[in-house]
Amino acid sequence: MTRILLVDDHALFRESLSRLLNQETDLKVVAQASTVEEALPHIEAGEFDLLLLDYELGDRRGNEIVTWLQEHGKNVPVLVVTVGLTQAEVRQMKNKGVGGIFLKNNPPEMLMVAIRAVLDGKTWIDPKYSSIGEPSTPSPYRKVRFTERDRDVLRGVFEGLANKEIADRLSVSESAIKASLQQLFSKTGVRTRSQLVRVALEQYRRELL
Repeated sequence: MTRILLVDDHALFRESLSRLLNQETDLKVVAQASTVEEALPHIEAGEFDLLLLDYELGDRRGNEIVTWLQEHGKNVPVLVVTVGLTQAEVRQMKNKGVGGIFLKNNPPEMLMVAIRAVLDGKTWIDPKYSSIGEPSTPSPYRKVRFTERDRDVLRGVFEGLANKEIADRLSVSESAIKASLQQLFSKTGVRTRSQLVRVALEQYRRELL
């Protein structure tokens, strides 16, 4: 029986995934956590065989847990289960030795394949990320240009405004703001608002001046 520690900050997803995994005859979720703080005692106890880890854990990141494991010599298989990562985050996870990266929009059957591959000591990376180059063959830097609308929307996101609040400020429709956000996601290669803020500030700060 493979004992699983499940770390994810979305209670509904966590409970649903736990029920799904416990239906398998050889898998059992023995502990759950929603934050880094909740996860660490379970990790220190080490009473599990596989860690299923979300990357976005509220204000914290799953890479903190992976780093802790690495620093303390805990050689436990880790499968990152996430809505999406930036290329930099994928490279970071690979360099830290995670066993796999699985996207939440994939079917459950594929998750079982990924879990068993990682348990067998193999690396399972979602096909979307399999072509991300190693450090020896970096991809050329792609310059991103933000329009004035992009900048206005980003300022609203930075301030924590909802789409409707940004729309009211700019005197446009809420659907127009949603479309602008999708364009920003495409331009920067991210999938979530929190990733957009982080990547924009880290990589494209000059574009926002």
